[in-house]
Amino acid sequence: MATSTASGWRQEPTGRCVHCRRFTYGRAQTCRRRRCPGYAPCGRAINGEKLFENLTAYDGSVVVLAVTAPGTDALPWDEHHCLGLGAHVHSGNLGCRVVPSLAVAWSRTASDRWRRLHRRVYQSVQRHGVKPILLVRAFEKQRRGVLHVHPVLGIRTGADRHAAHLYARYLSELAQHYGFGFTERKLGSRSGKQVAGYLSSYFVTGKRRKIALQGSVTAPDMPRSIIHVSAELTQLTGVTMRELRFRRFVWFISHRTNCPVDEAREIATRAVAGTLDLTVDAFTPSPRFLAQILGRQGPPVPADCPGAALACDHHGGTGSGQ
Repeated sequence: MATSTASGWRQEPTGRCVHCRRFTYGRAQTCRRRRCPGYAPCGRAINGEKLFENLTAYDGSVVVLAVTAPGTDALPWDEHHCLGLGAHVHSGNLGCRVVPSLAVAWSRTASDRWRRLHRRVYQSVQRHGVKPILLVRAFEKQRRGVLHVHPVLGIRTGADRHAAHLYARYLSELAQHYGFGFTERKLGSRSGKQVAGYLSSYFVTGKRRKIALQGSVTAPDMPRSIIHVSAELTQLTGVTMRELRFRRFVWFISHRTNCPVDEAREIATRAVAGTLDLTVDAFTPSPRFLAQILGRQGPPVPADCPGAALACDHHGGTGSGQ
């Protein structure tokens, strides 16, 4: 059900998420909020797919830089957290953590500080007559409990490579002014596919000093945008978060109704646009069965044929589209 508002039509909630108790819509039992523990595995997969497909499509070499949080002078270790290990050298791999209150405070402002740092570095590079090509910016959470930033730069031409070198230099010089620590300045070039595989393995499964994306996305101090892909890439590939969620919707319809993917995409397109007419038998699944799986109001049940309507509800029907 939808209600009219000043800005248009708004769908009314139909239930509560079984995991986080936030509102859900339609027949969904799980909400699509990133921090919902029930949606986290799906969000992890979508972020990994977005990252991989877009970087793979880039037809030039790329370089990956790294910007870390400051050291123990600003973010000291929590001595009580790893007290049971006895005498040892602190390390995130051992389970040691930064003092939680300091880690949360630093991470919550990291996104804004990174935005200002990138803007200043970008403008500094532009003064040399070249522009750096930032393809991807990805946040991850290290095991010690603070964020880590990976900018990925495209170097398709000699001018791009020069811009990347300048970008890395200014990033190293200015990072500490914005509360960051060590910056990676090695500019070893790789293909987009290699970097996509490298980053996906860290952000999705978690390796070495990194926490898996599924484990970090639900943290309240994670930035709203964990992985940003440039408009240059998304316009080339068409692979955005919205498109990937739509693909999953298409798969859901195809899987539930056993109809071809092309037909499922047409049904999904009309459903999203609000033009799906469930009074017309236009597809292989019956209008009543589509209404059932989409959580919508179906056509009226014929008074003289309740048995047929019940069959349609449970098994779908054969429409005129066959």
